[in-house]
Amino acid sequence: MSLWTSPDSLSPEIEVLVRRWKLPQARVAEVRQLLDAHSESGTACCLSGDSPTDDAAWGQACSVISKGEDASLSVPTPLVLRQHAGAPYLQAWRFFAAERTIASELLARANRAAPALKRNADELLSDLGAGQVNERQGKAIACALNHTLALITGGPGTGKTHTLARLLALLIAADPEKAPVIRLAAPTGKAADRMKEAVENAADHLPSTLPAGTKKMLKAAAASASTLHRLLGFNPGSGRCRYRQGEPLRSDVVIVDECSMIDTLMWRALLSALEPDTRLVLLGDPNQLESVAAGDVLGSLVRFARAQPNGILNQVWVELTDSQRFRNRAGIGALAAAVVNFQADEAARLLASHPAPKDGTMPASGLAWLGEQTGRFGWDNLPATVQTAISAVADAQTSDAALQALGKVRILSAHLERNFGVAGLNDSIHRHLELRPHLHRSPNQPIIINRNDPESGLTNGSVGVIMEVEGTRSAFFPPTSVTEAPRRIPLSQLPDHSLAWALTIHRSQGSEFDQIVVVLPAKESPLATRELIYTAITRARHCVYVWGSETTVRAALGKSAVRCTLLEASLQQS
Repeated sequence: MSLWTSPDSLSPEIEVLVRRWKLPQARVAEVRQLLDAHSESGTACCLSGDSPTDDAAWGQACSVISKGEDASLSVPTPLVLRQHAGAPYLQAWRFFAAERTIASELLARANRAAPALKRNADELLSDLGAGQVNERQGKAIACALNHTLALITGGPGTGKTHTLARLLALLIAADPEKAPVIRLAAPTGKAADRMKEAVENAADHLPSTLPAGTKKMLKAAAASASTLHRLLGFNPGSGRCRYRQGEPLRSDVVIVDECSMIDTLMWRALLSALEPDTRLVLLGDPNQLESVAAGDVLGSLVRFARAQPNGILNQVWVELTDSQRFRNRAGIGALAAAVVNFQADEAARLLASHPAPKDGTMPASGLAWLGEQTGRFGWDNLPATVQTAISAVADAQTSDAALQALGKVRILSAHLERNFGVAGLNDSIHRHLELRPHLHRSPNQPIIINRNDPESGLTNGSVGVIMEVEGTRSAFFPPTSVTEAPRRIPLSQLPDHSLAWALTIHRSQGSEFDQIVVVLPAKESPLATRELIYTAITRARHCVYVWGSETTVRAALGKSAVRCTLLEASLQQS
């Protein structure tokens, strides 16, 4: 996507560089290339071999860092030129500084032992008893007990949250008389709510060998789950966080889930806000879609750790590989594996060999292909089991029933607009539900909040249902505790929101549904990537219906959405 209107016009960013920082006209093309990289969520761009690598050629706008040179610059310039893998890369100063901070902070944490506990990791793990965790889950727990950094990755159903709950229980059990200060966070409100719910549920299944009161304290810790913005006290007016370097966040343990969704600048803010001896536990799936904003931090960390098996980052990284979710849904698991491993032929074979059942039942394998894209996609294209699940949401008589039904079904699309986009799908489904014969009241409407709203407490990504109760239409959202009723919000107090029968695949990250329908983009769409398809199909607990062409799948597996960043270069130099 171009950020200028013609070859002779200058974007505001370039105009400032030319006027204030004396950027030569001969270097404008390289800066435009960098702006294009930013528009594609990269933090850097690789320049051609004939681009000059001396300061004078860039006026006052760029600092050139030679290979092996100390990357600390006393006077910031708007741009930085660095060498990596034998090629010159151009970066904006803020991304250069952010990636340098991320690299140095994470490596320092990986090297730093955690504050001593009253009992060692082996003794604490023995409290769990047999069968509570597998070998790799136990290794992840021991890593987090012993270090101020633990990086735990794995696909759906590999037990990341299960492992997390038992880690927290052991930290609590290590000294029951002095509960650690535990903070849980995720990049979105929806992901934070899911983490809270999962940890609360896990607390009900802790082994009886743990000290009395552990369950209660774990549930109290789960209740602290929030967005990263709220955890750090982000002020949108000033663009600053309350907790930052020099004013750290007081905490013994910080857990961050869905780390693939966190952008580079938020990573820097998080790491700058923590005290040196705080245990930081990072969880995520590097195969999912990256953050909407710039960066691919989790992916870079995993690639760097894997490439250096004897490196310090590898010593605090544990990949969970034994997935339970798709054990009885072999079709979903097989397709996810084919997508992750770029196996286009196998993915196409799996789709072709799993047509949707003609009797209207849910496929036993969990996978069904609805065929190629032809015409418009609407109600009549939906499988019978999905139509039934959607109708259960629309016709539920209580807010509890509506919210429970909503958690079981969703339609996912790559696009917000365009053909087969979320907006069109939502309108089509809503029109059908309103025009059904013998309808005695307006159908319930699922909605998703589009921005954080401190007054109502709703966050971007919160999902609820608008429905009529006792003659008044209101919005209902999941309760903050399992013992409470759904939260009721008057329609007049709702922040900006949209219909949510269908969601973009990006907004579905951090969510799970019993059934999903994935509407693939056209093969020529830039959104047709391996990460997009993997993220979509792994939102399903029991069944995924795929509607789209085999050609799209093949095109997507022929390219990866790897962004141009220099975090791995910063890790090498730190």
